[in-house]
Amino acid sequence: MNMNRIKRISFYCIMAVMTLLVIEGMAQAAYYIAYGEFNGDGPATPARAMPAGAATDDAEGDASRPLGWIQHPYYGQTRREAEHLLNQVPPPRREDGVVLIGLLGGSVSREVANAFRSALADWFRDNGIPLRPVVLRLADYGLKQPQQVIQIANTLSLGGEYDIIVNLDGYNELIATRDNYFRYGLSPFYPPKWRELQQIQQNSFTDAQLLLVGRIYALRQREERLDAAAGARPWRWSALYGVVNRYLRENAAGQILALNHELAAPTGDYSLQHYGPALAADVDEYDLSRMALRVWYRSSVLLAGLSRDAGAEYYHFHQPNQYVPGSKPLTDRERAVAYDPEVVAVGIYRDN
Repeated sequence: MNMNRIKRISFYCIMAVMTLLVIEGMAQAAYYIAYGEFNGDGPATPARAMPAGAATDDAEGDASRPLGWIQHPYYGQTRREAEHLLNQVPPPRREDGVVLIGLLGGSVSREVANAFRSALADWFRDNGIPLRPVVLRLADYGLKQPQQVIQIANTLSLGGEYDIIVNLDGYNELIATRDNYFRYGLSPFYPPKWRELQQIQQNSFTDAQLLLVGRIYALRQREERLDAAAGARPWRWSALYGVVNRYLRENAAGQILALNHELAAPTGDYSLQHYGPALAADVDEYDLSRMALRVWYRSSVLLAGLSRDAGAEYYHFHQPNQYVPGSKPLTDRERAVAYDPEVVAVGIYRDN
């Protein structure tokens, strides 16, 4: 091989590398502009992408919820996994050297459970407390009162025990109760997605609804494959691949969200079993919000009483709502990924 040929090959290789770096740099900039973070900043296996506004449009944060859940006579729904805490018997019991902590709440409480466990273990160790904290996660996507009360009451009635009960509450009632009643025709105090769960258990879908369920299932599988690919090496470090992958994930998530709304839309075939007890016809959004607030307040008082009677301490924490003015400062990144300026808080704040 002569020297000129070596130079040409070297030149082409250098140009190819430089072109790739330019493309990657442009893709990284596009990723940051679109998502408020750089590709590769997130975990190795990123959470499933959701389209902008999905968290405020779908109370559970999981658009394919009915396909991954089973109907439960007390809690409304639990995950299909047999190891899920709410599907286990016997319930938890106190033991020497252990502090049993039941963690209630919705999606945020579910997501911070592992961090809560770690922080508690560190705090016990740093303060010389010779006990082992065990956090039992009862929280899950979309849970709202009175589901938390029913969880604890049923566990205690079966002989379960807790030392501490923590309710890390995001007030899902603000959206889920309203959506239940005005969007889906459900009783506002039933668990979200109740009608689909009923229909899945009874196999009572129409042909058109079964087609929607099949499309949701296929899209959910596509999401899972894209999730796995997004965290696989070496592709997770490519901004170009990251932009394409995230676009495809958000596209699939958006389709799932729309299909689930279509699946959950009232069909006019009212039944007490599928929709729950109806309210007065003249209930407006403000009336419903006030009703939800009262149920939410009474439920926490009931939880405090149940805990006290069972010899447990009860703590209720209410996470800040970024849409309530002055509730918390927001960084530029938080505004980019967790704030939609078109969302307004429901009028429940008018005269608490």
